[in-house]
Amino acid sequence: MNNSPEHSKVFRAEKTTKNRDDFKVLMVGLMIGIFLLLVTPVYQKVNDQYMRERPFIQATVEIIQTESYERPMLYYDADSTLESVQGTWITAIHDIDGSRVATRRGIGNYTNNEDNPRLWTWTAFFEQTNGAEIPDVPEQPFYVCIRYVAVTLTTSVVDDSPDYCSVIYYPERNSTNIVGE
Repeated sequence: MNNSPEHSKVFRAEKTTKNRDDFKVLMVGLMIGIFLLLVTPVYQKVNDQYMRERPFIQATVEIIQTESYERPMLYYDADSTLESVQGTWITAIHDIDGSRVATRRGIGNYTNNEDNPRLWTWTAFFEQTNGAEIPDVPEQPFYVCIRYVAVTLTTSVVDDSPDYCSVIYYPERNSTNIVGE
């Protein structure tokens, strides 16, 4: 084995003055730091656009009749698959044939913190901040659907969710039982 000085310094730069060596380290560190600052937002956007679980917001909605409230109530839960998204929710009441009876929309913030579903009164669920009238409970069988247009807060990537619908509610029976059961 040859211990000559030219073979032992294969991966080392030739030693110069201490200030010049420190300056080289500083410049390499600055270039790496600037590179990371420029690449990180692009990586996050590509990750949100192509690799994240979709849809960004998932929901469940059920129509329930309680003894303590005249109108049916809505058992509702929405959760984000990301840390934080803002979404426009669009709720529609459909008759048994699928035609829209009424539609409402609003804006909400959603997180991936696990929360429990909540029971909402008809009025609270369909209330609008712009003063629009609350839709009447249809007299014919109906179901409620909700969907979201979600935007990530960090990268502004947009995602449209599918409709999340309740089962058909039969007002004359105050139940969601399917006919024939």
